This record gives sequence, structure tokens and C-alpha cells, in this order.
Amino acid sequence: MSLTTPQCTKKRIPWTLQTLKMLQVKSVVEVGSHPWVMTAALTDESEIDLLATISAEETTLWPDDIDPEKINHEIVTQRGNTASIKTYSFNIERRRTRIEETPDAVLACEVIEHLVRSPHTMLLNINDWLKVGGVLVITTPNGCQMMHPFGRAPRMPAYRAHCYERHSFVYGPPQLVDLVGLCGFSIVDSGYSSPYPSTGMQQIRKIFAACPMRYLSEKFHRMLYVVARKSRDVSCLSRTPGMYVPSASWEFISTAEHRPSNMKNQNRVDGV
Repeated sequence: MSLTTPQCTKKRIPWTLQTLKMLQVKSVVEVGSHPWVMTAALTDESEIDLLATISAEETTLWPDDIDPEKINHEIVTQRGNTASIKTYSFNIERRRTRIEETPDAVLACEVIEHLVRSPHTMLLNINDWLKVGGVLVITTPNGCQMMHPFGRAPRMPAYRAHCYERHSFVYGPPQLVDLVGLCGFSIVDSGYSSPYPSTGMQQIRKIFAACPMRYLSEKFHRMLYVVARKSRDVSCLSRTPGMYVPSASWEFISTAEHRPSNMKNQNRVDGV
């Protein structure tokens, strides 16, 4: 397949690559590789070795329990480079699955907002793949921003052909930092950015976002990011994340009141 870069990602992808270089990352596993634009950019980047990608969309359009498998995809980048990309296909928020690689970093860019079941399971998978000190980079739309403050628009995304094409939850910094920390990571940096093109009246957003007032930064920046390092092995959470509805049905959460109903699932980790 041959790839072109959508306008909305032309600034976000360089921002992500620069972050990896600043952290001296040499090898990466990319989560949520479909539709391959970030994959192509990583392939073209000589300083970073793309070890593998994770994408359930090559197998199914629905969030069911997918048996893990490996698939190779041939891609041609905008620079004309060709590569055979190893992709693990499984549902990262349902299955605990090992991979063969041990990367320096795992990318989950514009992924976590699409998860419909349990984002902590994705983060526990990533914890399994990284050594202590390994890097996690998450980007997601800023859930605290004013939705189209200079125009009228619905607060929630329009319906799509299937669930992976829409945002299921929009995060604010406290929710995302809490979730990442519970999954065994120490926060290196978190904050806001606006690496998307804007036209017309939307350009005023950048002026407000650049103001030193915290409220304006929160409301007018369009992207939230968290950069973290794995600090410890975690197989299940010590408590329910603050953004979750309390329930005894959560898997891989081992609080005192939840432990009896969870333990039957917490030791299942698949290999590929």
C-alpha cells in the first residue's frame, strides 16, 4: 500500500518523532497502527527502529475477543521506501498478550480515546512489553477544551460506520495521569499542545492558547500528552481509576472489595 499524510497529522507526527529523539529512543512498538501514517513516518526515520505494530482493525471491526496472530504488511512511504511491517492483531483492551519484541518505547497516539472497554488493560499490556525505564508516549484530544468555541457543533463525535472510528471518552490531564500512574509508570511530562492546522477564525485559538493563564491553555489547546517511564511491573491495579465507574466486574483490578470476582481472569496472558 502507498501512503499520503492527512493534513490533520502533518504537525502531530513530527511532534511525536521529536519527542522520541529527545528521549533518545532507538526502538519502538506502535499501538493503533491503522491507517499506517505514523508507521510510514517511523519507517522513514533512520534514527528509530520500528519493531512492530499493534492493530485489531486488520482482523475485525468489533471489540470482541480476538485470538492473537501475526501479520506482515508491505508499505510504501511518501519517500518511496518500502518495508514489511510486523503487525500483531488482537484486542489490546481485552486480551493480555505478550509480544516477541522488547522496545525502548511504546507509542499510543490518538488511540486511547477510541477504546470502548477498559483502557487500563492496554496500559498493562504495554507495561508487560517494556523494561523498567522504558518509555510510554500517549497523545489524545484534550477533553477540557471548548468544543469549537467560534462555531456551533455537537459536543460528541458523529456516528461512524463502526466503533473504532469514534471517540468513546475524552480525557483531561488528571484522569489520564492517574490511569497511567496506576499501571506502573512514572510521569516524565504531561501537558497540552496544538499540533493541528487551523484556518479562519479557528486561528484565534492559538492566540488564546499561548496566553500564560492556565485556564486559557487548558481550554484552547487541542491535544493532551503524557510521557512516562515504566517504574515497576504491574499485573493488576491496586485500585479502580478515578475515571471509572466503581464495579466488581472490572478485570485486572485487585482492590479488596473487588478481588474475589477478578482473580479468575488476572493470570491469563496470551503469547503470539
